[in-house]
Amino acid sequence: MLIVTILVTLLIFGLLVTVHELGHYLVARASKVAILEFSIGMGPKIKSWEGKVNTFSLRAIPIGGYVRMLGEPGEEDETPETLAACIGRHAINEVHLVKRMLIVLAGPAMNVLLAFLVMLLLVSTSGAIGSTQVAELLPENVSGQYGLQVGDVIREVNGKTIHCYPDLSYKILSDGVEPVDILVERNGETILLEDVAFAPTEESGVAFGQMDFKVYARQKTPLVILYESFWQGCSMVYMTVDSLVDTFSGRYGLNAVGGPVAIGEQVGETIEQSQSVADTLYNLGSLTMLISVSLAITNLLPLPALDGGRFLLYVIEGIRRKPLPKKVENALNAACMLLLFALMILIFFKDLIGLF
Repeated sequence: MLIVTILVTLLIFGLLVTVHELGHYLVARASKVAILEFSIGMGPKIKSWEGKVNTFSLRAIPIGGYVRMLGEPGEEDETPETLAACIGRHAINEVHLVKRMLIVLAGPAMNVLLAFLVMLLLVSTSGAIGSTQVAELLPENVSGQYGLQVGDVIREVNGKTIHCYPDLSYKILSDGVEPVDILVERNGETILLEDVAFAPTEESGVAFGQMDFKVYARQKTPLVILYESFWQGCSMVYMTVDSLVDTFSGRYGLNAVGGPVAIGEQVGETIEQSQSVADTLYNLGSLTMLISVSLAITNLLPLPALDGGRFLLYVIEGIRRKPLPKKVENALNAACMLLLFALMILIFFKDLIGLF
């Protein structure tokens, strides 16, 4: 089981990294930027081969990857042979600022696109699709005492528009520890239910709201599948951003932060707990989608070593009408890389200790 878990985890990481770097690669190629290397993995090179316009590499550490472009820091001293192969293309710092911004954003965008495609597959093959209409109040129901009724279609929770069942369940889960305002549609009328309470529950020292009613299932049609795939994908992005904010605000603490070891543990648990091959594939697909969105959002954080940081530097360049001095940019990148490595080591040992 351990070997299977490791292989599946590496496969998931390989897919997500490849898709992410492919986004950078394709937009850079379209912008006629000279690409020196497309690498999957980090560290020592295992195998490489020459493509039509650049080198492709597989490296020993199967976490991460990169697209190395002419004109990036450290690429100023390329050999004459390499530069000759780049004739007709440009260094990254020579193309228009907007194109550079698009190149940077293309990686996270591809991860989000992958998540939406996986969501479309999952919704298409799922047994049932939950609606946002209350079908039954459970015996331990509390919200009904505050006006919620069977037949209510829930439109908003605490001001957040509810498009699909994941929107509804997550908003009650995250906000339901305190009374919430719920906007419902009832018999053709829109009614605001104020200060609706849910019985909270607690897990690992963190309080969550508890959904105390069931909803009707939606009939699966092609239009419903497309609608649900889109909005459930949007809901996944919202959940990821909101959970990230809650983590930084201290609601979840360090235990909520996990790295490759924690993800591998989740993969193992998913495989063990699934009841069939179809169930395993469905659950692994859901996990892959979640990690893909998380990777996209994390990469958009405004830290110089990440895509979001590079985008921020381009925004500053646009405002100043000239790039930051190379020394300043290199110092920011170096400092941020040190912080990221320190954080990665901390998370690694935290996850490792959690295994025992």
